[in-house]
Amino acid sequence: MIDDPDNRYNVGQRLLTPESNGGAAGAIQAYTMAASETFRMPVAVQSAQPIVPADYARQTLPPTTLCVRVIIAADGQVERVEPLLEHASCEVGREPEHAALLQASIAAAGQWTFQPAAICRFAPGTAPMEQGNCAGAMQVEDVPVTLLYAFTFEVVKGEARVRSQSGLR
Repeated sequence: MIDDPDNRYNVGQRLLTPESNGGAAGAIQAYTMAASETFRMPVAVQSAQPIVPADYARQTLPPTTLCVRVIIAADGQVERVEPLLEHASCEVGREPEHAALLQASIAAAGQWTFQPAAICRFAPGTAPMEQGNCAGAMQVEDVPVTLLYAFTFEVVKGEARVRSQSGLR
């Protein structure tokens, strides 16, 4: 990892929108909410950004997007992180020359923690005050979720920059 006192390395994150998988085997199915339910998104408590490896020698790299699938348990802990290669924005992750950057993305996301996602159920005939707000719910059930994150790495004149995005699935 690089010690970067001059803040030459800039890392952000961005949530990806899941693509339709045409009903592929093992696909994660979306849950349909009842009128008396709402979904509370997980909230990142700790989400350190990927760090460009110290031995990364490229002096130039055009914007290159590498993606991961973050599986979050019902308690908000990251259960596992996997490379996401099948998303149209992420196919470059298959190229061996980007393995170190993909591994940096996996390592960073593996350390994240979240306040859990939840399905909030309200009494019959009532509805949530607003989407994602569990205030007044008769039951709040923490649930596991999968988030998709994309990290865009760029190196210009030896200085690395990383932007990232994510998506709920």
